[in-house]
Amino acid sequence: MNNISRENYQVEDFIAEESFIGYHFRSNKNDIQSWEEWLDNRPDKKKMAREAGRMLDSLSLTISEIEFNSEFEKIKEEIKNSKGPREARRLDVLSKLPALHKVRKSTIRYMLPLFLVLAAGIFWLFISSKRQAEKVTETVNTTSSPLTITLGDSTVVSLAPHSHLKYPLQFGDKQRDVFLVGNAQFNVKRNVHNPFKVHTENIIATVLGTVFNIKSSGDSAIEVELLKGKLNVAIMSSKMEIEQSVLLVPNEKAVYVRNEKHLYKDIIVARHEVTFHKSDFADIANQLKNVFGVTVINESKNKAWRFNGSFKNATAKEIIENICLIKNLSPVEKGDTIFIK
Repeated sequence: MNNISRENYQVEDFIAEESFIGYHFRSNKNDIQSWEEWLDNRPDKKKMAREAGRMLDSLSLTISEIEFNSEFEKIKEEIKNSKGPREARRLDVLSKLPALHKVRKSTIRYMLPLFLVLAAGIFWLFISSKRQAEKVTETVNTTSSPLTITLGDSTVVSLAPHSHLKYPLQFGDKQRDVFLVGNAQFNVKRNVHNPFKVHTENIIATVLGTVFNIKSSGDSAIEVELLKGKLNVAIMSSKMEIEQSVLLVPNEKAVYVRNEKHLYKDIIVARHEVTFHKSDFADIANQLKNVFGVTVINESKNKAWRFNGSFKNATAKEIIENICLIKNLSPVEKGDTIFIK
């Protein structure tokens, strides 16, 4: 008998239940009465029971006990030699087959081939899922636009142009490791029991659930910017030992300077796209306040001017510096306020 409650039975559990076999083939009065009463009180299980019955009928033929034992031992040995987190459960299921094989001959002739089919199916699914989890693929973005990749755990990666990511098709039960060359943004599916790790050169970014960017600044540095959640960034030695690590909170970044082999923590400076069309100072100051949250104060005598221009991926400071250069003015930054002299 299965160890799980009948309330939780699936189709395969009905098939593996000796008393259900006796009920279906009408070979045991007690089994018939017991199952009929149970199913009458649980109409939601009748559909599964009927499906189990159809499987029993479709696979009914005669097989000798010697043939059964021979095939059973082969399957059990193959599963025993296959390592994986589900090995114990598969062997436990198979261990029940010899006992069930001892039922009356009228039942055996229906059940033995089914057991072999189920056991072989379980083994095939186990091996198939194991191989799928071990298979690693690599995506290279050869386009001029970011490429969106959805990983096996529902993590979404925006892979920058000329970058490539190596990752398993399915993650294992204990680790989620990917390997990046270039730039990418990660929106990680939260899993507190299975940290997500991004390897790039000798840097490992470890997260439980977060949104962050990894950027390679030429040959000089690697930047890891955290947008949401928490993120641990570490430098690893050639022996895979942690040499230095920093913990980031939103709007912070870790900068790894290659020639120094050191991590620095810094604040992320906001960058946006801004366009001005015949805008006077008041319009410009108001737009910068709304977009960047900075205050701009014009303390110069030159206030009667307008400006046309568009900025992409720029900071508030870069925008003001460009405008001041054109208008022959000088910006002075003090905290989140910029004064124009």
